This record gives sequence, C-alpha cells and structure tokens, in this order.
Amino acid sequence: MSERLYTDYPDLYDAIQRGWDYDRDVAFVDERVAASDPSVLDVGCGTGEHARRFAEAGFDVTGVDPHEGMLDRAREKCGDGVTLRRDALPDLAVDGRFDAVVAVRGVVNHLPPADLGPAVAALADHLASGGVLVFDNSPLPPGGNEPAHHVGEYDGGRYVRVAQMQSRADGRLDWVSVVFTEDGEVFTNSRPMTPFDDEAVAAALDDEGLAVETREGYGPDDRRTVFVARS
Repeated sequence: MSERLYTDYPDLYDAIQRGWDYDRDVAFVDERVAASDPSVLDVGCGTGEHARRFAEAGFDVTGVDPHEGMLDRAREKCGDGVTLRRDALPDLAVDGRFDAVVAVRGVVNHLPPADLGPAVAALADHLASGGVLVFDNSPLPPGGNEPAHHVGEYDGGRYVRVAQMQSRADGRLDWVSVVFTEDGEVFTNSRPMTPFDDEAVAAALDDEGLAVETREGYGPDDRRTVFVARS
C-alpha cells in the first residue's frame, strides 16, 4: 500500500476532488441535526473541505484523519476554529460525544470486512443523545473496472492521473492510481477497498440499536447509499 497522494500531495488531492459538491453534503447533514448549537465529528476529514463548511454553518467541529499531510492542509483552511487530530476507524480515541457524527465519501469502504462492525460501534459510541450518524456506502464495482485517466492542474502545475480498481481474490478491490506531474515526478498511490453490501451495513447499525433510514445519495445524481441513523 502506497499513499503518497495523501501524505505528500494533499494539494494535488484537492485538485482531483475539485468537482465534488461539499456544500450539498454539509447541507444534507445540517438539515437533520436538531441541536441549536450543534457539534460534529468529521471522521476521515481529509483536507478539511467538509470541516470548514460545517464550521461556517455554525457547528463546533472536530475532524480526524489518519494522514498528517491531509491534516496539515486542513489546518491551513480551517484555522483555529476547527479541532483537528490524527485518528481513524475502527478505533476512535477522540473524546466526547457529538450531535452529528459523519463519515462521508466512502470512509467505511476503506476498511477490511472484519472492521465494519467495530467501526460502526465506534461511530455510534460518539453520538450524543438524540444525535445523528450519517455515512455512505460507495457503489464500488465488485469485479473492478477499466482504467480511466484525467488531466488537471494543481499548485505544482499540470498533472495526469491514471486510476483503476482491480479485483482481489479475497473479494476486496485494489484502488491503484499513477500520477505524472509537470516537473517529472511519477508516483503510485494504492489502497485496498471493500464493496460492502448495504444489508451488511444495515445489520451493523441494527446491532448498535440505532434507528436507521437509507437515502439514495446526498442529492441528485449521487449513487451512494446514505445511512442516517439516530441514537
């Protein structure tokens, strides 16, 4: 596993994700939080795009991510108004309970199958009374897919990225990308992913005694299954 995109090139990560509708995701969560001065735990916060929008919407925000490079980028964006620390599922060491706990954009799909139950339990354990848990299950292709590429620009100039998901014998996927930068840098980023069944995710939530509803995405043209669970 090589994760240089997350550790060394968070600015490039932002460029690759530039088209994502972060405002839509934050609005989806905001509409489902009843507290007047809400707090949110943003699990897998990445470079802080959701976190800073939650802060702008009036949330007291704590964001966690396993990659210090991503957190450094998030600190630049969010300033002192957001608490950021290195942490990750399935074991969350962060203290406190929150009116909203979110793990947006396939965070749970980065976990091996055996960690799904413990991860959902950790998310549920950080919910305040009456709080809402929001996360999604990405529609990953179980058999892999064809390689795709795109060309873009980031702080360091132009880049080309080729990416593919390849099936593994254990039922998981290897998500592999190769990036070529304008200055001649070439690096590979790889990450195992799990295409969970929605039923398995729902069962893990049921084991925690949560009331669950599912939605087809955070908005139009989003094919993710979004789970909204309440304590």
